[in-house]
Amino acid sequence: MSKQTHFGNSLKEKFKGLKDDVKRSLSPNPKTSAQSSSRVASVGPQHVDSESILSIAPSTMTQDTRSSRPFDSPAISIDAGDNRPALATTDPLAEVRSAMSRVVVDNIVSPENPQIKFPQERVSQPATASLEDDEDDTMPMTQVNNSGTLAGAQNVMLVNPTFNVADTINFNSMMNTSGGGAAGAPRRLNSSPRFSGRKDVLERLQEHFKPRSTGERKLFLLFGMGGIGKTQICLKFSEISSNMFSEIFWIDASSPDTIMVSLKAVLHCIGSLLTQWLLIFDNADGAPEVVEEFLPPGSRGNILITSRNPSVRRITSAENSLELAEMDKEDAVTLLLKASCLDALDEEHREIAGEIVSELYCLPLAVDQAGAAIESGLCDIGDYHQVFSEHRRDLMSNPFFLGASKYERTVYGTWELSFNEIRHRADQPNDGNAEAAKTAVLILQTCAFYHYDNISEDIFRFAAQQSRERDIEAEVEQGLPLAVTFLDYSLLPVDQNDKWNAYFFRKGLQVLLSFSLIKKGSGPHSQSFSIHPLVHSWSRDRLGLEEQQRLCCMANIILSCGISFGTQSQDYAFRQSLLLHIKANEQYSNEMGLERNYYDDAYSSIAMVFDEGGYKSEAEQLWRQVLDMRKKGLGDEHPDTLTSMGNLATTLEDGEELQMQVLEIRKRTLGDEHPDTLISMGNLAATYSKQGDWDKAEELEVQVMEKRKRVLGAEDINTLISMGNLARTYTMQGQWEKAEKLGVQVLDIRKRVLGAEHPHTVNTIAVLGLTYSEQGQWEKAEELYMQFLDISKRMLGAGHPNTLVGMSHLASTYTKQEKYEKASELLAQILDSRKRELGAEHPETLVSTANLAVAYLEQAQWEKAEKLGLQFVEMSKRVNGAEHPDTLTGMANLAATYVEQKQWKKAEEMGVQILEGRKRVLGAEHPNTLRSVQFLVDVKPWIESLEISES
Repeated sequence: MSKQTHFGNSLKEKFKGLKDDVKRSLSPNPKTSAQSSSRVASVGPQHVDSESILSIAPSTMTQDTRSSRPFDSPAISIDAGDNRPALATTDPLAEVRSAMSRVVVDNIVSPENPQIKFPQERVSQPATASLEDDEDDTMPMTQVNNSGTLAGAQNVMLVNPTFNVADTINFNSMMNTSGGGAAGAPRRLNSSPRFSGRKDVLERLQEHFKPRSTGERKLFLLFGMGGIGKTQICLKFSEISSNMFSEIFWIDASSPDTIMVSLKAVLHCIGSLLTQWLLIFDNADGAPEVVEEFLPPGSRGNILITSRNPSVRRITSAENSLELAEMDKEDAVTLLLKASCLDALDEEHREIAGEIVSELYCLPLAVDQAGAAIESGLCDIGDYHQVFSEHRRDLMSNPFFLGASKYERTVYGTWELSFNEIRHRADQPNDGNAEAAKTAVLILQTCAFYHYDNISEDIFRFAAQQSRERDIEAEVEQGLPLAVTFLDYSLLPVDQNDKWNAYFFRKGLQVLLSFSLIKKGSGPHSQSFSIHPLVHSWSRDRLGLEEQQRLCCMANIILSCGISFGTQSQDYAFRQSLLLHIKANEQYSNEMGLERNYYDDAYSSIAMVFDEGGYKSEAEQLWRQVLDMRKKGLGDEHPDTLTSMGNLATTLEDGEELQMQVLEIRKRTLGDEHPDTLISMGNLAATYSKQGDWDKAEELEVQVMEKRKRVLGAEDINTLISMGNLARTYTMQGQWEKAEKLGVQVLDIRKRVLGAEHPHTVNTIAVLGLTYSEQGQWEKAEELYMQFLDISKRMLGAGHPNTLVGMSHLASTYTKQEKYEKASELLAQILDSRKRELGAEHPETLVSTANLAVAYLEQAQWEKAEKLGLQFVEMSKRVNGAEHPDTLTGMANLAATYVEQKQWKKAEEMGVQILEGRKRVLGAEHPNTLRSVQFLVDVKPWIESLEISES
């Protein structure tokens, strides 16, 4: 099991030996546990190794690229383990009649006699409704049917709670024929009785539309993806705010035809009203000018618009617009339980519901329809998760499970409607927007096989440019299969100069954005986008298996052809951003049972990204296949074969033999000072470092550094790599003065030559921080670790393995300064991240569990320490065995916790188990065994005292 630094001592003096024993067992020995890493750049004649990386569990890496540029490691790995990676009308007069039959203004008029008024009591100026009011107290919408009673209308609904007396308005009879209902049947448009949450949005609307003395027209836009709850929020707002308006008009704005039928005949009436009225354009998903054309004349009134198209903000302005996000989790839980007809206050139900709504990403429509499925008896709340995982497509698309919101489409159906419109545009040969629509379809289908988040335009840009820059004919002549020969250029447009045609690609993105099928990344210069996870699932589920397999393969090929081999900060950041997409693509491929074909360029490029990102086992598997295929196709001593051999060796714990083979062949064929030979020497030194043989590592690293200074110059990037490796070795040997002097020199040069945030510079910051830490210069170490974390979080992410490594060392530094609260906070973050990414019983997660338990022990948080200590012991027994040294150390920690809690019998029982285990594993005279003996001696008086008091 990998080890990790532990903490100081806060127990009584007589337990000092026990705690020191704990620290030794679960902490790294700087003389024996570290790693170095080197990389080889290949396929061109240029090869460059990378600097060694500090690690508790060794892990090294070489690099194989199709670029002549050198490559270096972006990572610092100081921690344990493997680092991760219509409406149609023909009669114009019918439109007018239909519209007039659907509008009421200020007083109710008899359909049989338009001149007869039904005066209502005039009310005073309405006050703003409170959101705290009970939902059942809201006023229903006012509608009129043939008999003069209140009824429903399809396209225009009116809320008229105040019924002020107004001038005569002609009103024709209407018939409601929507939804397959009987003619004249009322169709109420009230919000769902299960409406939950959204208090912040409703308050925003109330604040925006509250009456002001200026009387100017106010407009507001709610926009977002289909199913996010725009219509329901508007309905709820119209209910709770009914006393703010004299009239509320509801317009189906899904097309120009529906707007015209609903509104055309009464625009002049609305524009002339002097009272506060609200006009709601619902589902205005078309171009902004569609709605803008139908805005009533004048400068009075209030207009609320809902749309999937963010560009409708051009009508309302950005500050008077709000993009709706998913529901708050607790509100989503309440909605699910209401829709399931279950007790919304039952804690067990709420816990299970929390897991379900998380799976549904708190999308209101999906949550509502999940409740409908549970209520129908299809499954109970306890097994919905399993049913959903096995039958997601049916649950999301079956109209039987429409929920209480009365939304007319299923979750998948609402997005399918958008997709069909895009495809319809693409099929119009004379439409100038057809090409953009085609591109939109391709983007959505391809990205369905990437991760849903942070999809960068650079994936496609680099694939387009780099594939055209390669000498593919020369590569093909080597006889190895290449992914680039199967690349589909439909999504990779270039201009006349073979440069990326961003305009063409972004026109496709614009189409998807207009339907809220994707979301643009944040930041003024962001060229990335994301897809809602459920939309992402739908975009795959709607495809047949054969089409899924074809698109999954093509998505993988585009990824591999877009991998760049530059050494600038942005190059490393881009490669790191690909990890999620490569892993997601691999997952979808495995789910479909897709058998991958071997492509030399794809396998070597993706192996590089895996290796660089800390996915060592995945990298090893790919490098083995690459090496095997190159031996067969190119021969044992071909430069590319040797490169892949070196790459494989650096992923292995026992890669010394392979490294020696590569070094001997290169010395013989290339000479002692050839760049490739120096790479092999650096890689071999990395292997020695991994084994803790610092003297051998130092000897080789000095040779490599001196030769590179002479051949390449003192400030060449590869010379700096050698200097950084040597500084790290000095640190691990305890040669602090040499390590500090060389580390400061390397850091200064790298800041000047590469920049302060280049991965190599960041690596040096962390190594120098460790050097200061080992010398007891805590403040200097803390400052450097903070710099490292700030950059690593921005470049790699808060949960990246290298970021967690820096957090571990900063936590250790805090502990040595007795800043236990800060240390615990960091260790808790590390543990949560590792549980999420690796699982509770992964070796690295176990180390984090033990570390946090000791941190709680140091702070006298006995209950927390006991809980985590028990968890660690039980998991370590399962993973490592009951008598593994780490298990016994965890038990010793737990026994110390029992002592602090004065649970003497528990402490004694555990102490006996520890002693027996250590006698068998370590022997009776081992120092740790003797400490266990002393522990029992120290506890015995307390046990005797307890027995006397009990008797």
